[in-house]
Amino acid sequence: MNHPTDEEIVRQLVDIISDGFNRSLRSLAETGAIDVTNMRGHYCGVGSKYYDVVTEQIVLSAKCGTTSTRQLFD
Repeated sequence: MNHPTDEEIVRQLVDIISDGFNRSLRSLAETGAIDVTNMRGHYCGVGSKYYDVVTEQIVLSAKCGTTSTRQLFD
């Protein structure tokens, strides 16, 4: 990926941010810092209430990060 398109950068950033979100959420739940009982019923894949909200924000963050990430390749 020497000169990725903006869309390729966004896809990579979405994957990275999603992984970080899921790992962080799992760790916070495991340590008892947060209770995700209610969320689990609505965070179960594409089309579910919380999943779509989280995904929307992750995509927005990835799009905002595209310009600065592009600088790494230019």
